[in-house]
Amino acid sequence: MLDLRLAFRNLVRRPAFSVVAILTLALGIGANAAVFTVSNAVLLSPLPYERPQDVVILNEQTPQFPIASVTRFNYDDWRARAKSFAGMGAFRPTNMTVTGTGDPERVPVKMITASLLPLLGVQVSRGRAFVEADDKPGAEAVTILGAGMAGRVFHGQDPVGQVLTLDNRPHTIVGVMSATFELFQPADVYVPFGPWAATLPDDRGWHPGILPIARLKDGVTLEQARTEMNGIAQQLENEYPESNKNVRVLVTRTQDQLVQNIRPALLLLTGAVALELLIACANVANLLLARAVDRQKEIALRIALGASRARVIRQLVVESVVLASVGGAAGLIVASWAVALLTSASVGGVPRMQNIAVDWPVVLFAMGISVLTGILFGLVPAVQVTQQPIRDALNEESRGGSGSVRQRKIRSVLVVVEVGLALVLLIGAGLLLRSFSSLVRVSPGFDPSNLLVVNLPLSPQKYRDNGVRAGTVDRIIDKVRAMPGVQSAAMTTSLPMAGAGATIHFNRAAYPPKGPDDYVMAGYRAVTADYLATLGVKVLQGRLLSAWDRQGGALVAVINESMARQYFPDRHPVGERFQLGTEPEPDFPTMEIVGVVADLKQSFDAGAKAEFFVPYAQHPDPILVNMYLNTALVVRTSGNPAELTSTVRSILKEINPTQPLVNIRTMETALASTVAQPRFQMTLLLAFAGLALALAAIGVYGVMAYT
Repeated sequence: MLDLRLAFRNLVRRPAFSVVAILTLALGIGANAAVFTVSNAVLLSPLPYERPQDVVILNEQTPQFPIASVTRFNYDDWRARAKSFAGMGAFRPTNMTVTGTGDPERVPVKMITASLLPLLGVQVSRGRAFVEADDKPGAEAVTILGAGMAGRVFHGQDPVGQVLTLDNRPHTIVGVMSATFELFQPADVYVPFGPWAATLPDDRGWHPGILPIARLKDGVTLEQARTEMNGIAQQLENEYPESNKNVRVLVTRTQDQLVQNIRPALLLLTGAVALELLIACANVANLLLARAVDRQKEIALRIALGASRARVIRQLVVESVVLASVGGAAGLIVASWAVALLTSASVGGVPRMQNIAVDWPVVLFAMGISVLTGILFGLVPAVQVTQQPIRDALNEESRGGSGSVRQRKIRSVLVVVEVGLALVLLIGAGLLLRSFSSLVRVSPGFDPSNLLVVNLPLSPQKYRDNGVRAGTVDRIIDKVRAMPGVQSAAMTTSLPMAGAGATIHFNRAAYPPKGPDDYVMAGYRAVTADYLATLGVKVLQGRLLSAWDRQGGALVAVINESMARQYFPDRHPVGERFQLGTEPEPDFPTMEIVGVVADLKQSFDAGAKAEFFVPYAQHPDPILVNMYLNTALVVRTSGNPAELTSTVRSILKEINPTQPLVNIRTMETALASTVAQPRFQMTLLLAFAGLALALAAIGVYGVMAYT
């Protein structure tokens, strides 16, 4: 206690020194605590399941797709044949439109099997979970609400037994999900998996986004499960060579797959803040060395009067630990601000975001590194100052000097270390800035200026009929095109720079496949006649789609340059024919290629992929209908497109009052959002680099001012 009282007294007696040191430590420890808060919630905390280490997710794996969703038939066969698991369920993420609760709203939905919640050991907070009867074809439509949705819509009232309209179909609410439950990303609504799965086409190659979840049996290792599942995959390949050629099974712990995309960024930030802490330690150690020079006579007198060197070192280290503890407490305040800023500025892609908070593990972490850093930066100055010969220290001329040659060298080295570590962060941030600048300079393949886009998911209940759907699309385009300031308007099932979109197998008349595994794939885009012209895509060969390419006419397609180069390498592609499906089918129609256009990019950081565009009006095969429901409107304007937002919204609401408008924005805003995550990471690293440089500057100034 005496050491503590002396430590606090010395800190109060030297306020300038104490403020600089505490500020330095608060910034260094606060940055570390903030990043640990995120890492602890995302990487370290177990998932809210029973024995989460035994919960695994299964994916298909092929040479073309290292990780993919699972076909319905493969899921059924895996579940029936696997012996390594205590149980297996499945889920499928999707979106649905909620009506009758205010404005139409598009919400995230999880389709889950009745077996999934018991498998995970998860209980609903109200009502009941799904039962097997709910999971069968023809069952009454029921739903479980997410905790957030229940509070938002029913405002504290019990929603169980109420009716919620999803995609124009009434669903009875049977339960409310626990607020802590999350299946990869949060969902507002959960619906049974079985009734939807029964509507899927009888096609083993059809991938509708199914993701199986399983629990390892007691005593079964992950490697044993992988071995068994790939043995089953080999059996299925032998039984179904056309669909299961080279298909293997990827078995991964659920938490590992959940964090695989965010882990590298968090590790990068952890390294950056570790350097920040080293700079802070070097900074304070330098200040302590400078202060120790000023206290040389005091310390020499204590030793001359009988105090042991160990006793003096202990006192000085206690002072350092007290200083670090105060800095750590201030660092927790900094961490709270930083975490609030990080979570509010996050651009998505961070799983378990709702769990990120400064809690007791974070407090213990901050206090732990405070004590550790206090010992680390306090021990060296304490040892150095007690090694000074007593006679030299008591010499009148030595008071207020700059210390021994050795001490001056140590302080110089610490300053060099501070500046060097800060430069490491600055160089890393500069390289990241350079990469980001190169990324955003990549041309998307079209002119994004003066474009307004809005996603228009069409109801599967209301628009499954081809004629009704096509008529509604034509009405929307005609109404929007007639608006003042609109140059053109069109619709598509897949916007550019929005990810890969739908990919489909096809076969070429000029290059017949040699076998079931000799198939080719390309992006499938159903678009209205003016879509490519509205984007301003360059025509390289032939023509664009036109209003004459309608139902009942010859089936046509426009391909992009990558598809022409990859799949028609030795011939002029215009006039060539191809057919959907892995192998030729005599009864299935073929499409004629009528034009080749320049590539549209799907992301800034990847090359263009093969894709083809077909007329939206030429109605699809029934198995492709769901693809045609996922539409987006693109409007080319003569002025600022954002000014037409409210008018477009009114027109669309007039045509269909229950139509949700999802994410209406300019194309330039949409493009900016595709690089929001790398921009966010770059900004964080630049901020840490700037902080490191500021800490180094504070340290240099503090030492110079003190001496």
